[in-house]
Amino acid sequence: MIPSEVIRDLSVVAEIANNAGKTPEGLSVSWINDLIDRYGMTYPRAITERDRDRLHEIAKEFRVIFSMPQDELANFSNAVLEKTRFSPRIMNHGGFGWHIHYYDDDFSFDERIRSNTAMSIMSLIIHGEAGRLKTCKAETCGNVFVDTTRNASKVYCDVKTCGNRAHVANFRAKAQNSTAF
Repeated sequence: MIPSEVIRDLSVVAEIANNAGKTPEGLSVSWINDLIDRYGMTYPRAITERDRDRLHEIAKEFRVIFSMPQDELANFSNAVLEKTRFSPRIMNHGGFGWHIHYYDDDFSFDERIRSNTAMSIMSLIIHGEAGRLKTCKAETCGNVFVDTTRNASKVYCDVKTCGNRAHVANFRAKAQNSTAF
């Protein structure tokens, strides 16, 4: 079983990667504050434009993890952590139960994302679940996501949009092929 904080941390970086290029301004300060609230993260300082710019860098740097083989993931997370020094601490706050903080209190928001993501990648590898980091198979999408299904069979980032579009297109193609004869 994958720890819930691992899913949370990897889902955060997936959202950052997916939303960085969706609007002209990319990730806005208000969007980042919403992200912090949605995932119940703690960050004692106000989010700034500099934080926003650094999250754009993370979006570019970390998007690749969703298509990397396990050995490359291990090397990637090791490289990230070589640049990040911290003292892990076990904490119990925010209704999450006991969990580990992989950052120091003085870390910037992007440093917290980097260290949490690198440690969560390691946890996925240790649990034999690195294949849960995926890119949507819909031709027009390209979003990245963490597959949280029981058997790791999810191929679309969202069943209601990408999955439905793909199924409709497949149905129409089959219908057109059957009328061609």
